[in-house]
Amino acid sequence: MNVCNHSNYLHYVNVFLFSETSSRIVSTERRDLNVRAQIAGHLCGIIHAGLAKLLGVLNLPSPAQNETDSKSDKQLLEFVKSTSEKSMARAVQDAVAAANMTGLTVSGDGFWQTRDFQSAHGAAAISSCTMAPQVLDIETCSKTCNVHFLSKSLIQQSTMTLSSPIAVKKNFDKSFGTMEATAVLNMFKRPASKYGVYYTKYVGDGDSKTHHILSKNPPYTDKPIQKIEDLNHLSKRMKRGLNTIRREYGRKKLSNGKTIGGKNRLSAQTIRRLASDDICLNHLKVQT
Repeated sequence: MNVCNHSNYLHYVNVFLFSETSSRIVSTERRDLNVRAQIAGHLCGIIHAGLAKLLGVLNLPSPAQNETDSKSDKQLLEFVKSTSEKSMARAVQDAVAAANMTGLTVSGDGFWQTRDFQSAHGAAAISSCTMAPQVLDIETCSKTCNVHFLSKSLIQQSTMTLSSPIAVKKNFDKSFGTMEATAVLNMFKRPASKYGVYYTKYVGDGDSKTHHILSKNPPYTDKPIQKIEDLNHLSKRMKRGLNTIRREYGRKKLSNGKTIGGKNRLSAQTIRRLASDDICLNHLKVQT
């Protein structure tokens, strides 16, 4: 280790060992570095336990104790909620200014805590469709409440009692497949009363249930929601489907005695051409 790197290493060790060297967050007792480490743990998905392991490998002191970290998480959550609300309010203003109207074109997408579609926790976001898209709203869905189950388990295993009711975080009891669509519907209902804005056009996936839910349960009485097909998603689905067919019949001979691939057949080049935006656009024109 050269002198420069050794000096930097000692500096970071000093910052962790002596938090007084890190600047204090305004109006709090917390230090900047501790807050940044806490946020980094959440963004990387390793939370407190993973962060402690990482710092141990780097031969740095452990972060704040778990009890302190749990309390700080609640404070951090309130700050994140407040900041995100302000950010999304500005994003709505920017979208209205860009469209020069209160009827906005938006896109939505959902994601889950686990990769399969049986996750107990999921979320969805609505984004503006401008030259610089921004998140306009977010919605989380939970089929279970981990805090509630943990508290019940602790009570059953001991004689402890609760001094106050448990705030149950479960807010979704429908099927897993409708989680994204339900979250988007909830977000469509909010902007009218919150900002005086309406989401009148929705850019969605071709296989999405969202537009069907929006049409079946219209959030606005006098403003129908128009669906705009996402060409990029349609192109990817077509390419994936053609590649699947090519793999399944790659070595099999068809009725003409030839395989499905090869020159002037379903080659990789042909699949790219068929999945191009122009072909997909013509497909949509035929459908409409």
